[in-house]
Amino acid sequence: MQMTAPFSALIAAGLACLAGAAISAFVRVKFARSVAFALLTLAGSAACVAAVLALRSAAHAISFGNHIALRLDGLAGFFVLVLGLVATLTALFACGRRRRNERGLGLHASGSACTILFASLLACSADDVWLFLFGWELLALGFGWAIAFAGERENADRAAYFTLVITHAAGAALLGALLILTVHSGSRVSDVAVGWAHLSPQMAGLVFVGLLAGFGAKIGIFPLQGWMPYGYPAAPGPLAALMAGGALNVGFYGLERFVVSAPVAVPTWWSVLVLALGAFGAILGVMWALAQRDMRMLAAFSSVENAGIILVGIGVALAGRAVSQPFLVGFGLAAAAVQILAHAIAKSTLFLVIGDVDDATGSTSFDLLGGLWRRLPVSTTAATAAALSLAALPPFGGFAGEWLSLEATMQAFRTASLPLEIALAVAGAAIGLAAGAAVVAFVKTVGIGFLGAARSPGAEHASGSKSMLTGLAYAGLVIASVIVGSWTPTVLNLIAPAIDSIARVATVAAMIHDAPLVQPPFPGFSSVSGMGLVGTALAFALGFRILVALIRRPVSRSEAPWTSGNRYYAWTQYSGTGFANASRVVLDIVTRVVRETSGDVAGDGNLRYESRARPFADLPLAIALASGFLRLSTLVRKTQSGFIAVYLSYILAFIIALLFIYPLLRLW
Repeated sequence: MQMTAPFSALIAAGLACLAGAAISAFVRVKFARSVAFALLTLAGSAACVAAVLALRSAAHAISFGNHIALRLDGLAGFFVLVLGLVATLTALFACGRRRRNERGLGLHASGSACTILFASLLACSADDVWLFLFGWELLALGFGWAIAFAGERENADRAAYFTLVITHAAGAALLGALLILTVHSGSRVSDVAVGWAHLSPQMAGLVFVGLLAGFGAKIGIFPLQGWMPYGYPAAPGPLAALMAGGALNVGFYGLERFVVSAPVAVPTWWSVLVLALGAFGAILGVMWALAQRDMRMLAAFSSVENAGIILVGIGVALAGRAVSQPFLVGFGLAAAAVQILAHAIAKSTLFLVIGDVDDATGSTSFDLLGGLWRRLPVSTTAATAAALSLAALPPFGGFAGEWLSLEATMQAFRTASLPLEIALAVAGAAIGLAAGAAVVAFVKTVGIGFLGAARSPGAEHASGSKSMLTGLAYAGLVIASVIVGSWTPTVLNLIAPAIDSIARVATVAAMIHDAPLVQPPFPGFSSVSGMGLVGTALAFALGFRILVALIRRPVSRSEAPWTSGNRYYAWTQYSGTGFANASRVVLDIVTRVVRETSGDVAGDGNLRYESRARPFADLPLAIALASGFLRLSTLVRKTQSGFIAVYLSYILAFIIALLFIYPLLRLW
């Protein structure tokens, strides 16, 4: 057993996570929380080092027995890099953030954050299916810990329950699907793809649906996104950033590792289904986000939109696999990879800002914010950068990711398959429409949340953190987003092993042979340069500034805002409710706004009006799953007698049942 440099760094990251979790759980001293987050920062940095070393060399593998086996190849290296980058900067932010209370950012927060990173790194580097599933379930428990015990909201317990139910149901689907694959291929993750060749078309389709549902529930694809609007808002800002920006991507890793990597021609309907789910998720996610009055809820639903866009990239890769076009496989994976990286950075930034705003004002409701750009200039700058990236505007990473995704869907004519052509055309239209609606949603985020006048005493007297560490974390995230958007060819070159190893063709080299331009890997297609767009925008801005300086202007004057003759109040401005109302009315069929009036005008004169969006396929599905689990738990509880002999009988019966089931699986 030879310990190579990437594994040395990866194991150091894992040990630092375990040490941080242990300190959070068992040590009760004043600085335990800060030490744990400092260890998490080191763990994230070590993971980045391991990932870069893995991406610049051949695959590395190591084992400590039959089932404790690790592997770092190009694909694992890319996802470890995303995890390490997000963990480093969010932990740095948490080190500098003031501790408000034990639930908000205390030992439960640092302990669950270390657990989440450890589980994510383990799942992405595991070379044994059972070790991967152990990391996957540990990740679900980390989510539950973060939401239930570190959560700041009154409904944190309920949110944690929904999250655990959906993620464990997803884990059950994964267990069944991977069990069938390992019967034919053994338990090594690097060999599992071989198992697809031994399955009948019907069984392969069943396994594919199981994997899509299992990984999709963690990603938040439509219609399995029900836990997101409750889980993310309930967690503290740095934890929500780590979950939404980092750990979420383990689901995409699973789809690429176990489905797209399969060395067989996949059926067309696999790609059509993935493209359809991605298109629906992108459209519905952004529409639900647009209708929200709370900044946390908007960010949570925005994750559904981005999951849909990334899923479209994976759908393009499956289309390439279906029609045996390696370049199409690689192009879809490249679009998905850039979008994954861009979304991870931007969503982490946004959730950190939301946590900052909550600390400074005591609210994240758009109706109670405004005027923060004077009180929280650093947070406002970071929020603006994140909003521009999530709205797919240059020079930020979201622009590069969505441009590549849109170009990938335009390759429909290369498939010579009518179902694929229709699905790709619909997906492309969905991405374009989602990008337009996202601009409106994030104009609301910055315009209503940070600009204008303060709408509440909390916003008027907001006081943010002046820690240098939080400023460094924000600066690192914004710079990383600009690098992904402006130096996309450099980024693609770094992550090329993650793309080319699955496509089995040099896709990245075909995309950037005229650097700094990036283009589809097909001759004669359009190209774009993020750096060129930045240079053009700066040149126009400089020219405009010179023109303004040369033109003589009248003496400036300022007047009070025109309010139809009435006195100006802060609530005269557009509120979050007012901004969202038009979209709520127009999109009522998908937002399902519930309006309630309480109070008695004739009595004390107080009349209260409340409206909230209840998207379809949201809470009802989660409640249905949770109710099923409750009924199952009630049945299982009846088997608990307290006698050890009875429990041993259960284990013996289960083993005997497995002896019958396992050979039957091989027949399929």
